[in-house]
Amino acid sequence: MWSKRRRRSRARPVRTGSGFTGFSEAGDGHPYAGLRAVLATKHDKLPLLASPLRKAVGLEVFAAEVDTDLLGTFTPERKRRHSPLEAAIAKARMGMAETGEAIGIASEGSIGPDPDLPLLMSDREVVVLVDDLHGIVIQAWAQSFHVVAESGAFRPGDDMDDFLARAGFPDHKLIVMPNRTGRRLRVVKGVGEPDVLRAAIAEFSGLSRDSLARVESDLRANANPTRRAVIAEAAEALARRVATRCPTCMAPGWGEGQRWVVHRCVRCGALEPRAEATWCCVACQATEMQKSPEPPNPLCHACSQAELTA
Repeated sequence: MWSKRRRRSRARPVRTGSGFTGFSEAGDGHPYAGLRAVLATKHDKLPLLASPLRKAVGLEVFAAEVDTDLLGTFTPERKRRHSPLEAAIAKARMGMAETGEAIGIASEGSIGPDPDLPLLMSDREVVVLVDDLHGIVIQAWAQSFHVVAESGAFRPGDDMDDFLARAGFPDHKLIVMPNRTGRRLRVVKGVGEPDVLRAAIAEFSGLSRDSLARVESDLRANANPTRRAVIAEAAEALARRVATRCPTCMAPGWGEGQRWVVHRCVRCGALEPRAEATWCCVACQATEMQKSPEPPNPLCHACSQAELTA
């Protein structure tokens, strides 16, 4: 268990008989104070993630430059085959394997039309702390509808002023590739100068079946300031959750989650699973229901839709 005692000595991990690793002493107030964690990143995320965790709990985060592109890229070169959470955990473990550290940090972003509001472009970022000292994973999220993510097809000499203004160029970098090609895809990334952009459009339009070059926002974290802001927000959320300890076992990571419960429709009697907000612990089974400001809908989804169209 995670001790509730507060003393001046540094926390020391111990192995309990059940296999769960707790802390014999809580140090200066948090079990991560003075420990080290590795951040797996290829795209300059250390300034976004290190400071919040150091300020919140005294965890020292350093970067390991590992090839996280192996897990997927925003460009078509390599499709992501995992969920965002799974990819973030896999990234963290890449850094841990590279350095031998027992605590790893990583983030993963998903940018595209929002599932609930498809007319809006959404950026959803997940940040994780993987702790093999205690066998826990702590996660936090942030979402924004203001990320710059533009795309267009151009020929050499086309007027691009409106597009470049929407794309935030040159502060937001661009990628260029052939619009249509049967060959192995070629992409140039990090384009931030007008001369380089014009040269890339001339080259790749010549390689495309329709004589067009596709120009898109570079969505990597080191090339897109609006995305960096969302990652920074997710990092602050992770720091708050890591700093919050379970009231039952004192493990870090007490925070927002959800549980599935079954509701019976008062009209047709159908049983329907619904997600309810809870606060939960990442180490033990403790949960605490969060009261909703509105009463639950007594109708199932089908009956609710029928009532709306009646």
